[in-house]
Amino acid sequence: MIANGGPLQLPDGSTLADLLTHLGLEARWVVAEHNGRAVERAEVATAKLADGDRVELVRAVAGG
Repeated sequence: MIANGGPLQLPDGSTLADLLTHLGLEARWVVAEHNGRAVERAEVATAKLADGDRVELVRAVAGG
């Protein structure tokens, strides 16, 4: 799979939640796009990833 433009290997059957955990990110602070489709936070735990998938993640950052 490709995550934010770079190749990444995860075990078969991994979900988007597994990817976030692997990257040390929390779903509540991330907006995710999976194969060109925005992923609702409620779907993060069930969104299955496969070889060839493309995921883009944007992390919310607070500041002023």
